[in-house]
Amino acid sequence: MIDFNLEYYRAFYYVAQLSSMSKAAEALYLSQPAISRSIKLLEDHLKCKLFIRLPRGMQLTKEGSTLFDHVEKAFTLLISAEKTLQHMANYDAGIINISATETALYHFLLPIIENFKEKYPNIYINISGSSSPETIQMVQSGAVDLAIAVTPIGDVDDLVVTETLEFHDIFIAAPLFVKRESLNGKKLKAKDIGNYPVIAVEKGTSARRHIDAWFERQGVFFEPAYSVRTSSMVLQFVIRNLAIGILPNLIADQLLKQKEILELSMENPIPNRHILVICKEDSQLTPLTRHFLDFIFDAVAHREQ
Repeated sequence: MIDFNLEYYRAFYYVAQLSSMSKAAEALYLSQPAISRSIKLLEDHLKCKLFIRLPRGMQLTKEGSTLFDHVEKAFTLLISAEKTLQHMANYDAGIINISATETALYHFLLPIIENFKEKYPNIYINISGSSSPETIQMVQSGAVDLAIAVTPIGDVDDLVVTETLEFHDIFIAAPLFVKRESLNGKKLKAKDIGNYPVIAVEKGTSARRHIDAWFERQGVFFEPAYSVRTSSMVLQFVIRNLAIGILPNLIADQLLKQKEILELSMENPIPNRHILVICKEDSQLTPLTRHFLDFIFDAVAHREQ
């Protein structure tokens, strides 16, 4: 290990910058004898003279100038690092890496990010879109700071999981489809759905596992006519009168209000799900990540009021 005292170099840096022992002492809130002693000890350690005392102040020797070239660069980096850390402490700088599923991102996280960026415009938020299993794996591997996913999820004993917004999956169809198939006013059972073309998200997603489990509990094997990657794609098929769609009510809400699609009445609705915030233990989080989590939970609390 290199044996040096940073205080000696700090004294040297300020004396060289200000060409004065007294001004350096004033800048460092130290006594002039303390500054003089630090310079003497540094000269003894380096075995060379660093300053020449002149009537107009302290002048660097050749050796002192050589040392100052290096010390100045080091202190510039240290000061820059200190300023960066101060900005981070004030949330004026920093990066948050998040993985999120489609439903969680568009109908939960984005409004929160919008409000967060208004308050902290210099924070960079990097978002990776993935399925729930992939988002969890990214947290576990350290690729992201936190994940916003939806139930159901697998084993996450090593992570902190917090339930937030509740939602449910619904069956929808376009008005023309409802009229054509005489579905208006009907209360459907799970087995009835098989009589019509249906579109749902593909297997391997938490949403599809949830849907398949619902049909299975009612003794029905679910095999949709169409399987797509995302819930937003489900909507496109429904709008074109191609099928009954199954998707979260959060996604369908706006079109339902506009009467562009209709919710079908089910005798036994699909159980509710939750949007989850998933992260590591508090001790493993950066201050910025903890602050953003607090921002999320505050937003949820205000939404529920």
